[in-house]
Amino acid sequence: MKKILKPLSLILAVVAVSSVFTFAPSAAVTNDAIKAKQNEISGLQTLLQEQSAASEEARKRLEEIKGDKEETEGKINELISTIESLDAAISTTQALIDTYNEYIELKETEIKGTEDELSSQEASLIEFLRYDYESGSSSIKTIEFLIDSASLSDFLSNIQYIGTLMDYQEHLIQNLENTTTKYEGQKYDLSVAKGEQEEYAAILNGQLEEAEKLKSEALEYVAKLEADQLEYESALKESEETEKELAAAIEKAREEEAKLIDEETRRQEEIRRKEEEERKRKEAEEAARRAAENAKAANADKEASEKAKKAEEHAAAYGDGYLWPLPTDEWFSISGWFGYEPNPISSGIRFHKAFDIAAHKGTSILAAADGKVITAKYSSSYGNYVVILHSDGYSTLYAHASKLLVSVGDRVKQGDVIALVGTTGQSTGNHLHFEIIQEDGRTREDPAIYFPKMTQLHINDSSRYNYLNNPRKKTYKV
Repeated sequence: MKKILKPLSLILAVVAVSSVFTFAPSAAVTNDAIKAKQNEISGLQTLLQEQSAASEEARKRLEEIKGDKEETEGKINELISTIESLDAAISTTQALIDTYNEYIELKETEIKGTEDELSSQEASLIEFLRYDYESGSSSIKTIEFLIDSASLSDFLSNIQYIGTLMDYQEHLIQNLENTTTKYEGQKYDLSVAKGEQEEYAAILNGQLEEAEKLKSEALEYVAKLEADQLEYESALKESEETEKELAAAIEKAREEEAKLIDEETRRQEEIRRKEEEERKRKEAEEAARRAAENAKAANADKEASEKAKKAEEHAAAYGDGYLWPLPTDEWFSISGWFGYEPNPISSGIRFHKAFDIAAHKGTSILAAADGKVITAKYSSSYGNYVVILHSDGYSTLYAHASKLLVSVGDRVKQGDVIALVGTTGQSTGNHLHFEIIQEDGRTREDPAIYFPKMTQLHINDSSRYNYLNNPRKKTYKV
């Protein structure tokens, strides 16, 4: 049994080994870790295949045992039937033997009577011969007896007497011979009857002993099969439990593998995103540099200057991890800055916790970074607004849209169009209210931190920038 079933301790060893490949969430995820987890899964699958084969072998052996049991039990039933038949035959034979006993008893009684009859006849014959001798009935004395006859009639009478004696003698001898013959026949019949009785008894007893022996052996074999069956059933149960544990270990390892792959994928995507941002930034800087050179060479040509400005804005649109939320090839201006300013809705001073970016109605609003939409609805203050949660825990908010183009749960890529500029909610004109929110969901950061070049390019868009902003605050908690 040990050769076909894997011990449960093997599973514990596998689990112990697998713990080597378990990584803390803060640990760096690498392809080596993923490869190690895949090797672990492969090893577990190999064990599961071997365990499944062992279970199948045990099931096959159990079927063979059950077949042997059924066949042996059938033979036992046949033997029982044979024994019952023999029992019936023995009963019949016993009755026959009893009849033989009665017959033998009668024969013995008959023989005893014949023996008595023989003894009587022998005695009669001996008595007659003695009488014959004493009475002169021998051959010599018989002649003398006839000569001594007194008359002819006496002679004839004597002759008749002698003949009668001779007939009687012959009769006695014949009876004795007949009785002897009958006695010998009776003795022979008795011997035959006893022999047949013993032969029948010996045959049936031998058959009965053989049947009982076979029955005993079959019962012992069935008992062995039942013990084997219990052993294999127990082993099969243990093997199936081991299979379940292996399957659970494989499932857990696969979940861990998927988590590692997901983390590695996100890490690689982040690397690629930053590389792409860097490439675009460098391209934009190079384009801006070339545009500036072209503009300078064209002696401040207006068209070249505008192109240079657009190129600069395009370069400035790729801030530190974020994309400017409006297209740079369409008109916009920063109409509201992060910090204290006059309240445009009512009198007094307020702390403005975002950038207000004026633009034409219907201008596309772009996702500043990859993420998941967690809010897309209307409120009395923000109007139509969207909130996107990013992988670093930060989120960005886009308010006062004329139309929303995404729904809660949507995943968006950096630069995807998520809404259109409008003036819904508490607004004095078409613009985008853009906020950058820290992980706690309450603290807002100054977008100028992430878009310093864009800030410098548009610093003169609104005089509100310098109103009560010295010294400027970089964050504000709601």
